[in-house]
Formats: sequence, structure tokens, C-alpha cells
Amino acid sequence: MLSNVLEPDSIAVIGASSNPEKWGYRILDNIISGEYAGSVYPVNPNENEVLGMRCHPSVLNIPHRIDLGIITVPAEIVPRVLEECGRQGTRGVVIVSAGFSEIGNSELENKVRDIARNHEMRMIGPNTFGFINTHLHLNASIIPQMPEIGGTSFVTQSGTFGLALVNWAASQQMGLHIVVGVGNKADIDDSDILTYLSADQHTKTIMMYIEGLKRGRQFIDVARRIRKPIIALKTGRSRAGSKAALSHTGSLAGTDRIYNGAFKQAGVIRAETIEELFDSALALSISPPADDGIGIISNGGGASILAADLCENLGLHLPDLSDDAVRMLKSVLPAIATPANPLDTAGDGSYKMFKDVIDLMLSDPGVNALLVIYIHAEMVDPCLPAEAVIDAKDGCDKPVITSWIGGTDIGTAVKRLEENQIPNYPLPERAVAALNNLVRYKKILQNK
Repeated sequence: MLSNVLEPDSIAVIGASSNPEKWGYRILDNIISGEYAGSVYPVNPNENEVLGMRCHPSVLNIPHRIDLGIITVPAEIVPRVLEECGRQGTRGVVIVSAGFSEIGNSELENKVRDIARNHEMRMIGPNTFGFINTHLHLNASIIPQMPEIGGTSFVTQSGTFGLALVNWAASQQMGLHIVVGVGNKADIDDSDILTYLSADQHTKTIMMYIEGLKRGRQFIDVARRIRKPIIALKTGRSRAGSKAALSHTGSLAGTDRIYNGAFKQAGVIRAETIEELFDSALALSISPPADDGIGIISNGGGASILAADLCENLGLHLPDLSDDAVRMLKSVLPAIATPANPLDTAGDGSYKMFKDVIDLMLSDPGVNALLVIYIHAEMVDPCLPAEAVIDAKDGCDKPVITSWIGGTDIGTAVKRLEENQIPNYPLPERAVAALNNLVRYKKILQNK
């Protein structure tokens, strides 16, 4: 069971080290400093004590059965260590060690996979950064920072993407649950993790970085049954990219056209860039899916026109406002402003103006999602229109996405938006891309 791996009650760090430059030190230190409540056992025949803890020469010397073994020893030693884990009764392993199929050593990788299966142990890796489970306060990885607790889980074949996500999530005040590096996927792969996350009560949104899939049909079947947003960045489109993927994790990238079809069948939203992956995950994690019908408000005409063009390019529809909405907007807008969609407040960034026009746009039955753009001018406090968005959004079930554009002066306003679970983006094009994926996900749900 994957719960023995991702929700362990006891962990042995095999290859634990007193050397801060070794993975065995960093992982053990992360587990301890994260205040994980389970039992932890350092294992290394060459150490008596690591980080103030007694070090066992082998897992066979630990008197209790271990849920999870984290293996950081050199590749050639891994088979012997796995045999010892199997004899000890260890339920699952994470092999951080590299030197397997990613460098062409498939024979050794197949050997460790067979040993794990013979002992009925589930295995993540090899060549993985490990995993994080924030709800258990467990950082069983080489990533130095424990993210905040939240509802987004991330499955990746790249360790650098894991690190980047944790850093980005912290900057966006976005909480995470499971962050797992699948590495070479000799045993546990994307489909296994998706099955686990589907039933996991803490996971609300799933992000994926994929270089290749070994069980494409299984992936489609599993993903199609999941009623949680899945957004994936699939690399290796080009010949050079496919070659790099093979050397990185031993993955055969496959024909990109096939992946497009597979994702469409599975109901997976495909991101084109890292930026879109992260931005869309933010929107999907805190906003409801949206029917088409986008409203745009801005205090600057150029920004609203740009956003409207971007929406049209993506196939999003900007509806004409109802007669009632037009009539009421005329009563609150400056005389030089036109009550239309997109809506330009003619430079007025006051709380009252933004609150009035947001309320009216959200009340229009043709508007199913709203993008609010604020371009900072020094004479206006950017927190005022932000507070208007927060107050107008309160009690409204339509998604509202914002784009506050400016320098350091808008920092407090952006923080207020983030604190109130309103996705904010520094550029309109990023906000529109995220909004588009809210609409895409609503269509996916309707077809599942």
C-alpha cells in the first residue's frame, strides 16, 4: 500500500551521515527539524551516532518493523540493502541513490525492482529527491524548505521542479500537501500516485511534471476517474528534449501528439509552460471551475483591451452586458466611461468605484467569471481597490481573478488578495491563461 510509503509511522534512513554534504545527512536533518511525530532510525555501519541519535549498523538491528526505508547509499550497494529491508519486514522504500537507468544501467534497476517485488515492498525511485507530506510534518526529501499545509499535491520526475514549486508556493502563500519525486519509476509510477491522491482527503488539486509515461493506458483510466483538477506539464516534445529526458530519468518521451490525445481522453489539463502550470494550479486550488462568459474590469483601457484580445485568442467569450447592468453602470461610472465588457473605469481606482462595478458585473447573469485588473498610479492607494475586490467577492460563488500591475508599492495590496484566497497575477496574460483553465476544467467535469 502506498500509505505505508507516504504516511509512514516509522522511518529508517539508510546511509545516514554526519557529513552535511551527504544526502543521508540532509534527509535525516529535514525529517527531524520538520517535527515528524513517528519513529526515526539512522542506519550506517560506519557511524555510531548521527545528529544526536543512535545509529544502527543495519536495518536488521532495528527491533521494530519499519514502514519506510529511505536509501541513500551508492547504487552498487542498493541490492544488498534492499534484501536486508525485505528480511526486516520493511513495507516500502524510497531510493534516492542515482546510477541506474538514467545512465543506461537498466540491469541494476531491474534487479532492485525485482528484489522489492519479491519482498512485496513498494518502491519510489531510484534517482528521486524523496517526498514531502505536510500534514504529517514530514520532509523526507532533499528539499530544504517545508511548505505550508494546503490542498495541492505535486508529482514530478524532476527534483529541481520540486524545489521550484516549494519556493514558488511559499511566495504565493499557497499550501501544499504531497510533493513527490517519482524518479525513474521502476515500481511506483504516476498512475499509482494518482490512485493514491484520488482517495486522499487532503488533496484538492494535482500538479504533474512528466517526461514520459510507462503505462499510458493505465494513466488514462486512472486520471479519467478522478474528479479533482489535474494539470500537467509534459516535456520532451522536440528531438533534443526527448534525448535529454532519456538521460535525466531514463524516460522514453514518446510522440507528443499521442500525449495530447491521452491527456484529452484522461481529462488532464496540459500546461504549455512552467508559468502556466504554477499559475493554473493556484487558480484551480482556490477558485471554483467556471462556465464560459468572462467579464473584465480595469482602471486602464489598454490593459482591459489586451486582456480581451487574449481571451478571444484562447476561445473565451466576453458577453455583452444586460440592459439592467448597463443602466446601473451608467449611474456609477464617470461620464467619459462606457458601460461595456471589457469595462474601463477611466482611471478611477477608488474603493467605491471598484466595489460598485465589481458588484454589478458579478450580478450580470451572462458573466460567469471576472478578471479585475488594477494598474498602479502613485496618487491611489492600491489597497483600496484590493479591499473592494475582497468585499465584493465575499459570498459570491463566481470565480474572481486579479492582476495588480506595478512595482514594490503594490506589495501590501497583493498580500491582502492572497490572504483572502483571491488568485493574483503580475501580468494580465498570466491571469487570462489561469482563467482559461478554470473554464477548461468545468468542461472536463461536464464530460466525465
